[in-house]
Amino acid sequence: MAVNFSDVILSDQNESRKLIVSVQKATVATKLTDRLIKQLDILKKTQNVSYTGTGCFVVVLDNLTAANVIEDPTKETVTIRIGHPYLQAVEIDPNDVIIDAVEESLLARGDIELTLADYRAIERDLRSRLGEKFDTAANVQAADELAPKMVQAVYEPVVKAVDRRYQVIMRFQ
Repeated sequence: MAVNFSDVILSDQNESRKLIVSVQKATVATKLTDRLIKQLDILKKTQNVSYTGTGCFVVVLDNLTAANVIEDPTKETVTIRIGHPYLQAVEIDPNDVIIDAVEESLLARGDIELTLADYRAIERDLRSRLGEKFDTAANVQAADELAPKMVQAVYEPVVKAVDRRYQVIMRFQ
């Protein structure tokens, strides 16, 4: 009885499978400023804060259909066509935040006080800047180079379990 490789490889419609193919780390810094009167530098306080984050490039595997799994019995190959990896998540590690001492001016003393809205605006800006650092041509190229090998490592044992003679070939859609 012949086995259809796509039946074995394809996921259940209720499953969600994403393979992380590359994890990048980067640090961005921002300077917090607090002034009592905007024009007077003698009333200004500043503080440098550095945030480290990770960016994950993933390949979505739950979008595979039978059209993405091409069996060639004459060559004994199964070609699986996948989408290119993309930057899915940017996470800031709260344990890897470096907060420098407050630089006080002549008449400004104490900590810089921020509202919840200030914290949210800072976090949005930092996530955006981290995303820009991660989503570069070089990082996308590195993820593109890793993706076929990593996806092949997932599916080759499945194909070999069905028929040891078959080889798995990975291609981008």
